[in-house]
Amino acid sequence: MTTDANLDTDLVEVSPGSEASCRLEIRNAGQIVESYVLEVLGDAAGWAHADPPTVSVYPGSAETVAIRFQPPRSPQVVAGERPFGVRVTPAENPDGQVVPEATVRVLPFAEIAPEILPRTSRGRWGGRHELSVSNLGNAPLGLALAGGDPDNRLRVTVRPPQLSVAPGEAAFVQVRVRARRLRWRGHPVTLPFQVAVSSEETPPATLDAATVQEPLLPQGVGRIIAALVVLALLGAGLWYALLRPSVKSLAEEVAQEQVAPVAQQASAADSRAKQADDKAQRALGGASASPRPSGPTPSNPPLPPSATPSALVPGIPAGGQSFSRRLAVTAPKGATRTDQYTVASRRVFVLTDIFLQNPQGDEGRLELVVDGTTVLTVALNNFRDLDYHMVSPIEVRAGRVISLRATCRKAGTTLDGAGGGGGQCRDYALLNGYTRSGSTPAA
Repeated sequence: MTTDANLDTDLVEVSPGSEASCRLEIRNAGQIVESYVLEVLGDAAGWAHADPPTVSVYPGSAETVAIRFQPPRSPQVVAGERPFGVRVTPAENPDGQVVPEATVRVLPFAEIAPEILPRTSRGRWGGRHELSVSNLGNAPLGLALAGGDPDNRLRVTVRPPQLSVAPGEAAFVQVRVRARRLRWRGHPVTLPFQVAVSSEETPPATLDAATVQEPLLPQGVGRIIAALVVLALLGAGLWYALLRPSVKSLAEEVAQEQVAPVAQQASAADSRAKQADDKAQRALGGASASPRPSGPTPSNPPLPPSATPSALVPGIPAGGQSFSRRLAVTAPKGATRTDQYTVASRRVFVLTDIFLQNPQGDEGRLELVVDGTTVLTVALNNFRDLDYHMVSPIEVRAGRVISLRATCRKAGTTLDGAGGGGGQCRDYALLNGYTRSGSTPAA
């Protein structure tokens, strides 16, 4: 063998975002001047190179080159050790190549980007928020979450209070705020609160949010009730003063017109009855006429009670459970990123509503893909909030994947209080529906 190459160390440590290097010595044991091409092999090839990439060595002599490692500060380069090699290929004798090997250790770094949405909620008893925490580091993070109110006017509940987030992923938790005292009337009141996110590797982060507590009785309801009472009294006064006498007079006239013919018929009948009675007395020798019995008055039969059928409003089928899932995608300009959800084993997810969010006003394309099929494509610059109600719900069986894919053409303005810096599209999709039991499809 005419070529000998050796690295000066077996282990190189480097921090993401910085540079580390080692030395490679190449010795030419041949009889001619040889030119060598150097190439880094292994997982580190994307962020390591030889400096210079080619070198010429005279017979019987040696040259030294630097192998430089520059891993990016990104969650894509996970902390840990990676073996690498440097392939040294002679230009005149390609079959005589050698590959010295060593190990590079990427050191961990921690960075999080918490965000709470919405920043302000409204309600008579409290509000609901969602906290998202993105792990921008290259190592798993254990996070502790807690909520508080400096004025002690709210109960702030974070579920779950602890979680673990893998590198490059985001976790979502529910934040529920509830007022300690009800507000019956008056103006709405803004109640601020904070949510703290802490870990052993990162400094604590505090997010500010608020809920607007509205009164149970709308403002001005007393004046409305008083006005209605006054109108009712005025209506009653007009009835008794103007309408009632006219109605009474008209009723009397109508009654007299209807009673007059009856009175005439009754008078004629009374005269005929008196004449018949006189004849009867003369015929019977003054015997008195027997009184005519009066017939019973038939009573009205009671009406049968009417049955009122009751109707039931259909809801979630028996065995179904309400379910929602939020997908979040963070993509740099010109890139496409995806977040996905896999339906749990032995369950079927019935998708009934889709709520899309583009809070920064990004430009690009947003796609919802169900089991490899694109079911929804929208342009980001056409909306900020967009709600779809599925007339025919989409059933996604166990093991199938629902993906949110965002292609960032231009990032909008970063929201106040959102971490991570600008220049990235941040878009979300909230999937609502319910799950029911079902079998896992065969592979």
